[in-house]
Amino acid sequence: MNTELFFRYATELAMIIPAGIMSVIPVKFFRKVSTKYLIILFSAIMIISITFGSAVCTTYHLSSNKIIFIFLPLLFLAYHVCYDLSWQKKLFCFMNASMLCSFCTMYSTFATAPLELDNHDDVFRIFSGLICLGITLAIIGAFFRTLYTKLPALLENEGLNKLWSILIFVPLFMTAAMVWMTPLKPENAMVGRLRTVSMVVLWLIPVAVWFLYHILWWIANRMSENAQLQQSHDILKMEEKHYQNTLSYFEEINTLRHDLRHHLLMIEEFAENNEREKLLAYIRPFIQSTERKIRRHFENPVLDAVATHYIELAQEQEIVLLWQIELPEKLPFKESDICALLGNLIENAMKAVAELSKERRKICFSIGYQEGGMLTVHTSNEYRGVILFDKNGLPKTRNGSQGIGLRSVSNIVKKYNGHMVVETEDGKFNVYIIMNPPKEA
Repeated sequence: MNTELFFRYATELAMIIPAGIMSVIPVKFFRKVSTKYLIILFSAIMIISITFGSAVCTTYHLSSNKIIFIFLPLLFLAYHVCYDLSWQKKLFCFMNASMLCSFCTMYSTFATAPLELDNHDDVFRIFSGLICLGITLAIIGAFFRTLYTKLPALLENEGLNKLWSILIFVPLFMTAAMVWMTPLKPENAMVGRLRTVSMVVLWLIPVAVWFLYHILWWIANRMSENAQLQQSHDILKMEEKHYQNTLSYFEEINTLRHDLRHHLLMIEEFAENNEREKLLAYIRPFIQSTERKIRRHFENPVLDAVATHYIELAQEQEIVLLWQIELPEKLPFKESDICALLGNLIENAMKAVAELSKERRKICFSIGYQEGGMLTVHTSNEYRGVILFDKNGLPKTRNGSQGIGLRSVSNIVKKYNGHMVVETEDGKFNVYIIMNPPKEA
C-alpha cells in the first residue's frame, strides 16, 4: 500500500471530523445518550471511517467522495439514534454540516488549483488537504454562534414544525449543487479568470446561508411574540366576558332590589287572601331569576376569568371539573404564565376525556400556594389508548392529545426553576408541578 497516498486520502477524509462537529453543535440539548458515550461513539466512527476509507481508496484508487457517500447513511443512522428530534430536523442539521463542508471542498479546489496542476491522482496533496481543513475551521468559526444559539432556537420553535419538511431540501439541494460545481481537474479551474472570479463570488454562498438562518430566526421570534400577543388577547376576551357576566348579574340584583317593595306588597296581598296557588305562581319566576350565582374560583380576577371560561367549555361538553384551589389574590408569578399553564393543562385533559364515555369525563384539578411562595399543581384524568414518553418525560404519541401543549407547560415550569412529572397510573394521566417564585419576588 502506498503510504503517502494513504495519508493524502486520510487528510481529505478528515473533513468528516469538522462536519461531525458542525452537525452536533445545534442538537446539543437534544441528545439521548450521555456525553461520555457520545464522545466514545463519535471518536470510534471517525477513526474507523477515516482509516478504512483511506485504505479502500488507496487500494482501488477511488475518489474520497464515493466513500463518503457510502458512509453517509451509516453516519446519519448513528446520528439519528443519539438525538431526540424529528427525523426532518435531524436530517436538516446533518445535511447543513454536509453543505458547509461541500462548500469548503469546492472552494479549496479553486484555491489550491495552482498547486495541484501536476497532480494526476484523484485526491488532494497533503498540503492542499490541510488548506481545506483550515478553510473548514474558518467556516466553523464564522458559523459557530449561528449553530450554537440560532439553530437550536429554530429547532425548539413549535411554530416551524410544519416547515422542516420543506427546509430540509435547502441543504440537500445546495450540497448536490456544490458537488456538481466542483471542478473535476485543477486545470479546469485555471481557465481565463474563472478561478479569480469564482474565489470571490463563491463566498456569497456561505453569506447567503448565514443570512437565511438569521432571517428564519427573526421570523420565528416574531411568530413567538405574535403567539404571546394572541394568548394575551384571548385572556383579555375571557376577562371581558367574565366581567360582562358579573355586571349582568349585579344589574339583575339591582333591579330586584328596586322592585322589592312592590313584590312584598303583592306577596302580602296573596297571603291575606289565602291565595296559595297564585302566591306560588308569582314567586316561582322570582326564585328562578335569582338562582344564577357568580362563583369565584380565584381571588385574582384574571385567573378567575380564565377558570370560568374553561368551566363553561367543560359544561358544554358534559365534562365534570373537580376543583381544589387555594391561592391568594396576588402571586409572585406572571399572570400570563399561570393562565397559559392553567389553560394548556385543562385543554389537554378536556381533549383526552372527550373521547371517553360521559360517565368517565371527569378532570381533577388542584392548585395550591405553599409557604415560601412555592406553587403546586396537579391534574388527573382518564384517557384512552397508549401513551409513550420521550427522554424528557413528555408524551410523544401522536395518536393521543395529551402531548399537545405540555411542552409549553414544561417551558413555563423551567422558567421558574420548577419541576414537572408526567405519568400514567391505573388508567389515569397525572401531571404534578412544583414552581418556585422568581428571585426578584
